Amino acid sequence: MESIQYPENFFKLIFQLRENFTKPSFKHFQVILSAILLGGPKKTITSGIRLMQPKCHFSNIHRFVSRYKWNIVPVICSLLKMITKRLNLSKHFIFALDDTLIPKYGNKIFGRGCHFDHASKPNSPKYILGHNWVVLGLLYYWDMFSKWICFPLFSQLFIPKNQLEEKVQYKSRISIAIEMITRIQLFLNQTFTLVADGLYAKRQLVRFCIEKGITLISRMRNDAVLYSLPKACKPRKRGRPRKYGKRLGNPKTFGADPKGFKTIRLKLYGELHNINYKTMIAIWKPAGAPIKLFIVRFDDSKALSYFFSTDISTSVERALTILAARWSIETLFSDLKEHLGMKDWQVRVQGSVMRSVPLTCVATSLLMLWSMLEANQKAPEFWDIQPWVSQKSSPSMFDLMNQFKARCISKSIFDIFRDKGIEAQKYRQIETILRRAA
Repeated sequence: MESIQYPENFFKLIFQLRENFTKPSFKHFQVILSAILLGGPKKTITSGIRLMQPKCHFSNIHRFVSRYKWNIVPVICSLLKMITKRLNLSKHFIFALDDTLIPKYGNKIFGRGCHFDHASKPNSPKYILGHNWVVLGLLYYWDMFSKWICFPLFSQLFIPKNQLEEKVQYKSRISIAIEMITRIQLFLNQTFTLVADGLYAKRQLVRFCIEKGITLISRMRNDAVLYSLPKACKPRKRGRPRKYGKRLGNPKTFGADPKGFKTIRLKLYGELHNINYKTMIAIWKPAGAPIKLFIVRFDDSKALSYFFSTDISTSVERALTILAARWSIETLFSDLKEHLGMKDWQVRVQGSVMRSVPLTCVATSLLMLWSMLEANQKAPEFWDIQPWVSQKSSPSMFDLMNQFKARCISKSIFDIFRDKGIEAQKYRQIETILRRAA
């Protein structure tokens, strides 16, 4: 049986990651990619073995994930280098930070714990038994479709204290986030902007970003206590200079005052919105330095939203645009679970668990990068318009996967019939039938 073939442009991308693997391991890596991007209906290693037909024993593919000595961090750094080079990114990097829950069933699964689900609905449980993954992704604005997308890069498992083995150091979600941010900064050797959910707007992360010159934009707590900037001390005055000025109260106090609001019209989430806002510079004790507070009301809503930036020169347009772009990581989590098999991994031991989601993130970023490069070279054929959909403004992750599957089928058929002397028209008919069947 012939194995499935990758498109040439896609193989060129993954070939740039070969230096992080041995020759046999690189072949195993390709099998895992096929399982994630082409396998179905569930994304399992077995589906990749069926597609690629490797010459080695099938157990080697499983051991590649669980036991082989290779490191995912250099793979991610090589991938980030490739993304920045292909998309001509040299400055103004924006990263999104968030975490997601994956239910897992089985008492012997490594890292499984009980986690509170902040996004739970009224008819669903508030606590989930499973894994909690912290993900750091690169935000990029796709001009062709006027939308923000998120390339998932670093991902690390958060393990509760009661699930840790003896003499294993506990790492909070904030500590994990700081580790990933440090790796990114060391690799880029420059500062960048980080946007995060309100859960990560904590003292440790905020002060770390200020110390490293990273601009952090996030949601502000409603009950946060703010202070004015301290006045300059008179020369030769006894005592330590003041760190904080007069106590101003919480953001709700300033939001209740109708004076000082301005109005702008801004495109967020693909639509134009009327935004009433006002800003102020104050000191927040967890930050230990001046921050810029944004008090925002969207579309004449009665509810107010509060955000902050550690860079006091950040404009309200830029801050709100980046905050809206952060939503792309939420849609990414949905795509990873629904279409790319993030929750389908049937792994239990430590090695397999720790590599499962990072491999899914690498495969997803490769797919997104390949689709963008294909779209820039020729007219994109991302989707087939369904009878109930007359217009579609931008492709979904499912469309990108269908496009990739179609190109893989075309390449595989071409390699089989290349020397058979089949007419071009007959070849196109066979290709169309098999693509529809797939």
